[in-house]
Amino acid sequence: MTPGQYILVVDDDDDFREALCDVLQDAGYPAQEAENGEVALQRMAVEAPGIVLLDLKMPVLDGWGVMERMRKDPRTAAIPILILSAYGFEWESELLGAQGFVPKSVGIQEILEHVRRAAGPPPMRH
Repeated sequence: MTPGQYILVVDDDDDFREALCDVLQDAGYPAQEAENGEVALQRMAVEAPGIVLLDLKMPVLDGWGVMERMRKDPRTAAIPILILSAYGFEWESELLGAQGFVPKSVGIQEILEHVRRAAGPPPMRH
């Protein structure tokens, strides 16, 4: 991730999404939230994130639909995606080009470790 980029957390579970954003921000990663896939795509149209943390099962537009639309759009095709889900399998996320799959059951601190590996160190603050 480069300075000025943020992590987009896309999940319909308000408590989980907010807690993960708090942990990311405490670790130095700018983070924004989206409660479903449509909101996520709208945010990405305004400003591209450095990485997307994406739940699979959501109302309005699920994670599979988000990945499919991102990969078809030249503006979002190269954005790394890390799947965070209680459902699904790693091979499913790989079919649509996700960088990895992390079960939500591992807990937020372990998810942060996966983010560090996928996104690199937090951007420098000015």
